[in-house]
Amino acid sequence: MFQTKKYALAIIFLLLTSMIFTACGGAQKEAEENSANTKPIEITDVSGQTITLKKPAKRVVVQWSGSGGAFITMAALAGKDITNLIVGIDPSLKEYRADMWNQFKKDLPELEKIPTIGSVSEKSFDTEKVLSLNPDVIFIPMDMKAQYDADVKPKIDAAGIPTIYIDYHAEKLESHQRSIEAIGKALGKEERAEEIKQFYTEHLTNVINRVQKLNKPKPTVYIETGMEGPEAFGYAYNSNYSWGAMATLCGGDIITKDVIATAGPVNPEFVLEKDPEIIMIMGSYWPKKPTSMRLGFETDEAHSQQLLKAFTQREGWSNLKAVKNHQVYSAHHGLVREVYDCAVFEYLAKTYYPEEFKDVDPEGTLKKFYEKFLPFSYGGIWFMHLN
Repeated sequence: MFQTKKYALAIIFLLLTSMIFTACGGAQKEAEENSANTKPIEITDVSGQTITLKKPAKRVVVQWSGSGGAFITMAALAGKDITNLIVGIDPSLKEYRADMWNQFKKDLPELEKIPTIGSVSEKSFDTEKVLSLNPDVIFIPMDMKAQYDADVKPKIDAAGIPTIYIDYHAEKLESHQRSIEAIGKALGKEERAEEIKQFYTEHLTNVINRVQKLNKPKPTVYIETGMEGPEAFGYAYNSNYSWGAMATLCGGDIITKDVIATAGPVNPEFVLEKDPEIIMIMGSYWPKKPTSMRLGFETDEAHSQQLLKAFTQREGWSNLKAVKNHQVYSAHHGLVREVYDCAVFEYLAKTYYPEEFKDVDPEGTLKKFYEKFLPFSYGGIWFMHLN
C-alpha cells in the first residue's frame, strides 16, 4: 500500500515537473518570437538611403498604383490583407487602368474604401490628409523622387514617417530585385518576397541569356502607347526607359532611341522615314478616349483587333514594312514597370525572334503569376497580334 502511494506521488511529481518545463519553454519561445518581431528592421532602398523601421509596417501609403508603384507587389506579398495594409492610394489605378481596378474591386470590394490621397506627379498629393492617416511608411517610385523631395518630403520627414524609394521604371533586373526586397522587408514578408524575386529572376534571365547568344540582325521596332487613338501620336520611348528599355534588352532596335529624351510623341513623318519592321501599339483601358488601343479585362478579341487595325490606317502607314508584312502587335501598358513584367519581356523577345522563343509562353507566365501570388482572378486579353 505504502509502495503504491510512493509510486503515485512520483508520477504526479514528474507530471508537474514536465508541465512547468513545457510552460517555461512556451513562454521562452513566445518571448523570442516577440523579440524578433520588435527587432528594428533596416532597409537600404534603391536610392541608397538606409531606413530603420521599429516593426513591420501595418499602415502604408502608395503612389503610381496604376503601374510602377508598390501596389501589385504588395498584393503579391500580402494577398487579401492588402486592403488592411494600404491606408492611402493615388488615383492612377482607377483612372488609367480602369479595367484592372474594376476587376480587382470585384475580387476585393474593400479596396474601394481606401482613401484617395492624390498624386505627387499631378501636384494633387494631399500631405495633410496623409499625415492624418498616420502611415508607418510611404513607398515612392524613383521617377517622382525629385518632385516628391521638393514638394512633399520635408513635411513627411518632420512627422517622422519613413519614405522608401522603389524603381520599376528602369526595367533593370537589379532595380526590380531591390524593390521587391525593400517592400517585402518593410512588410515583414521576406520569405514571400524571396519567392516572388526568384520567379521574376528566373523568367527574365532566361530571356536575357538567350537574347545575348543570338547572332543575327536586330529588327527595327516602333513602340507607341495608344492612349491617344490613331488620330494623334502617343508616347514613344528612348532605349533606356520603360518600353524602350525592355525592347532593347529583348534584342529590338528602337527607332526612337536617339530622338526621345525619355518618353514623348514623335513627328508622324519620322515613322514613315524610318519604316520599321515591327510596330507595337500598347493598349490599356482609357475610357475617356474610345478610339484608344484597348486590352485587359474589359474587351474582346474582335473589338481590340478593330481598334489596332485603325492605327495602321494612318496616312502613309499602308506602305510601311511592318504593316505590309503583318508585323503589328500590342501589349497591355499596365504590365510594364511591374513585378510581373517578366511576362512582357518574354512577349517582346518572342515577337522579335519567334523561332528562337517558340517554346516560351508569355501569357502562361502571366497567368501563373496571378494564380501563384495575386489575390485577383486572371482573365482578359493582354497580348495581341493584328490578324
